[in-house]
Amino acid sequence: TKGKIITYNNEPINAFFHSNSGGITELPVNVWGGGSDLPYLQIVETSGEDTYNQFNSEINLTNDELLNKLKEKYSDIKINFEDNEEIKILEYTDSKRVKTVKFGNINISGTEARSILGLKSTNFEIIKEKDRVIFKVKGYGHGVGMSQWGANGMAEEGCKYYEILSHYYKDTTIK
Repeated sequence: TKGKIITYNNEPINAFFHSNSGGITELPVNVWGGGSDLPYLQIVETSGEDTYNQFNSEINLTNDELLNKLKEKYSDIKINFEDNEEIKILEYTDSKRVKTVKFGNINISGTEARSILGLKSTNFEIIKEKDRVIFKVKGYGHGVGMSQWGANGMAEEGCKYYEILSHYYKDTTIK
């Protein structure tokens, strides 16, 4: 690929990539709030990533640990851990990542929850137990653009580099 670039409408693209999408990529607007002017970055399925189980992770926090992490940014947060409605995912993106999550009296974005709690991606589920909250996470990274492990899986299946790139970057041209 030396000397080649990927273009969209004759302009070089922003070739965003991440480690592992957890099965499906994400739109830039759901990660950074912008990127709607990057039509080549669409939601695409990624096959072959599920063989890399090291990208499934779990964060296990006691109720106090969770509250203390959230209080670092939201000092006025209050959570009634006995009420199942106090901690829950409110909204998902089209790629099934967490868009909005409720923690007691605050609602935050999935990307903010990822940052505050140290999650590997916004592709997570929440399991509440009596004295703890478990975050089961799929993938690693923001999920926008090409999945490195998905691309590796496609290459192992015999796909050529241009097939891999056109899968992740829609309607682009390699020049």
